[in-house]
Amino acid sequence: MIRKYIEPGARLPVKLSTRERDLVIERAFVDPDIEAELRQAVPVGPKLLVKLNLDDIDDLLGCVSAEANHCDDAKVQRVLEAFGDRLAALLGQFTDEPSVKPAVPLPPKARFTAKQGRYLAFIHYYSQVHRVPPAEADLQRYFKVPPPAVHTMILTLERLGLIDRTRGKARSIRVRVPATELPDLS
Repeated sequence: MIRKYIEPGARLPVKLSTRERDLVIERAFVDPDIEAELRQAVPVGPKLLVKLNLDDIDDLLGCVSAEANHCDDAKVQRVLEAFGDRLAALLGQFTDEPSVKPAVPLPPKARFTAKQGRYLAFIHYYSQVHRVPPAEADLQRYFKVPPPAVHTMILTLERLGLIDRTRGKARSIRVRVPATELPDLS
């Protein structure tokens, strides 16, 4: 799918229910600037409308996904997951990065960035050593990053088809890239 180019910093309309907004503000650790935008959302019919740039949407998605992933209340989890799915769909439609085609075709191994490769390698080796895939908390500890960063990376790897996972099931990540294509874990 080809994503539509928008200028960096351009704001896109994001619709959400009052309940979704309140759950995000109460439960997710969103950036104070994004929280302020959510609090000032404009009512449009039964929904609220807020305009966010792609970076804000990406940050919000990470926070919402992390909270949904660690939520004990199934109803709240479903609401947050549905909102997260809409945010992910919006991110999949637009880009603010100029389209630059490489002069020569990339080799098959260059299907992922170096950072993504480190995550894939960690998941692969962790699964081999422990006989169970890592939890997001394991990735967080290893890479020394906050939970939203790990969850956003997992969503990105899944969207790119580099991993499979079962939603709602802990430790279900499976690397789809052959081990021979993974970088060393160093």
